[in-house]
Amino acid sequence: MRINMYPVGEIEELCYLAIDENTNEAVLVDPGTEAKRLLKAIDDEGVSLKAILITHGHYDHIGGVMEIRKATGAKVIAHVEGKNYLPNPAYNLSGYRPVSTIQFDADEYVEEGELHINDGELQFEVIHIPGHTSDGVAFYSANAKVIFVGDILFKNGVGRSDLPGGNHISLIEGIKHKLLSLPDDVAVLPGHGPTTSIGLEKRTNMYLR
Repeated sequence: MRINMYPVGEIEELCYLAIDENTNEAVLVDPGTEAKRLLKAIDDEGVSLKAILITHGHYDHIGGVMEIRKATGAKVIAHVEGKNYLPNPAYNLSGYRPVSTIQFDADEYVEEGELHINDGELQFEVIHIPGHTSDGVAFYSANAKVIFVGDILFKNGVGRSDLPGGNHISLIEGIKHKLLSLPDDVAVLPGHGPTTSIGLEKRTNMYLR
């Protein structure tokens, strides 16, 4: 699996294009804005976009979804708790920001478990970790040794928990029990900031002591 990273928007939310080079199929994780730029990147790569994966329903992670879905026909996949966020500007925070109001539904709402986008490398484990939001999930590829965590975990930090659906205790417990049990060499790709690893966060993240 080859992964391209695109910082988008004023707060540089990180969108990822994960490409199965054997099938030329791909998924896009958290297209927060700059839909036209991301569509050009998809076109430049010459890949078929099969799905848009949403780690959680905050405006800076979902602002480009509707335009990209319309242009590509890719299926939008979110956690079932996303039903409270994606169509609700008060929960996805677009109602309080200088951006267009965001309201849509996913094509598929999933729970924790296996997610097979194709028969090749685009297979993930959906790991539900509420606390930043109630719909927060990480998408883990054991074969690629990479996990897309959205705003659940950062390098030497964790997501904030003072927004609708947030719960700091649930967030920390979920990270400790579900993420830190993964192999140390798994790369952690967050929604903002530097890439890190499970092992590094075990050793250095003061929020997880």
